[in-house]
Amino acid sequence: MSETTNDSRPPADDRTADEIEADIAETRDRLAESVDALAAKVDLKAQAKEKVDEAKAQAKEKVGEAKAQAKEKVDEATARAKDKTGQAKEQVVVTSRSLVDRFKAASRPVQIAIGAAPLALLILIIVRRSNR
Repeated sequence: MSETTNDSRPPADDRTADEIEADIAETRDRLAESVDALAAKVDLKAQAKEKVDEAKAQAKEKVGEAKAQAKEKVDEATARAKDKTGQAKEQVVVTSRSLVDRFKAASRPVQIAIGAAPLALLILIIVRRSNR
C-alpha cells in the first residue's frame, strides 16, 4: 500500500535566510502597491478631484484656442479696416483736389459766391438765435 503523509509543511527550501528575507521584502512591496491601487480605486474624492483637474485643463486649452482665433479675426478685421480707410482717404484727397481745381477754374463771380455762401449762412444763424 502507498503511504500518505499529512504533513502540511512546504517542501524543504534550499534558499538562504537572506534570500528568503529579500523575497519577503519584494512580496511586501508588491502587496503594498496592490493595496495602494485598490485604495485609489475606492477613493471617490481623489477621483473627483482628478476629473475636475482634467476638466480645468481642457477648459484652459479651449480658452487659449478661442483667444487665438479671436485675435486672428481682430487682426484680419483691423487690416481690412486700415485698407478701407486708406482707400477712403485717397478718395477724399482726389475729390478735394477735384473741387479745388473746379473752384480755381470757375469765374471770379462764382468764386465770390461760393466763398460768401458759408458766411451768409453763418450770419443767418446768428440773427435767428439772437431774435429768440
